[in-house]
Amino acid sequence: MKLKKWSLLAVVGALVAALALFGCSSGDDGAKKDEGGSAPATESGYALINDGKLTVAASLDFPPFENLNGDKPEGFEVELMQALAEEMGIECEYLPSTKFDTIVPLIQTGGKADVGVSGITINDERLEQVDFTDPICDVNQGITVLKESGITEVNQLEGKKVGAQTGTTGYEWAAENIKDVEMVGFDEMTAVYAALQSGQIDAIAVDLPVTNYYVKTAYTDCEVIAEIPTGEQYGIAVSKDNPELTKALNEAIKAVRDSGKYDEIAAKWLQ
Repeated sequence: MKLKKWSLLAVVGALVAALALFGCSSGDDGAKKDEGGSAPATESGYALINDGKLTVAASLDFPPFENLNGDKPEGFEVELMQALAEEMGIECEYLPSTKFDTIVPLIQTGGKADVGVSGITINDERLEQVDFTDPICDVNQGITVLKESGITEVNQLEGKKVGAQTGTTGYEWAAENIKDVEMVGFDEMTAVYAALQSGQIDAIAVDLPVTNYYVKTAYTDCEVIAEIPTGEQYGIAVSKDNPELTKALNEAIKAVRDSGKYDEIAAKWLQ
């Protein structure tokens, strides 16, 4: 009789332990990760790669929007992202410089950065891959040549070599609108200007604020010969799997604009 009593207790105890283990493994693990293994959502409903930090992917050679001052990112979008993160009650952290044409695919894939910037124009092709916030900047394209080149109009570039950063709307515009053009793509903007100075290309197609900055500060032997009214708008790229982050960023953008902080940052970098 005594033996049966203890055997029954052992069975009951084992059953309780098994139920507890099952409950822990299914319930708690589901709270920590979704089916895709993504980061847990914050109290605001959006997920972050690193808790309490907005991780940003950018090509850090795109002044005045992003650039490296030593090893520290600076520029219009850098300060804007910092202001947005502060408004959201989190920190802002930039990854090492990322090739421009890999930023949108990186955000689409997920796992390394929460958002992508670097003068990313909102267009239909990119909207198939990622979501975008409300626009953060309006821009046109610009065409730049060497001052002594004799080229004063865009139509003189027919059949010539035009350089641009690979994957940019400047590259696309020149390829589609300059007759018989030979496009030459580069990973970094500084390489595009070096190619112009060395005679490898005849002109550059790039966002107007960027080429204005480079011509004014570093490449004074170059000049902008045309502004192309493409009417583009930059946005912040966000994964389609993280709509609450897009919503939170839009709310922060509105708050930063309403407070006057946006105009303060723009006056510093875009004038």
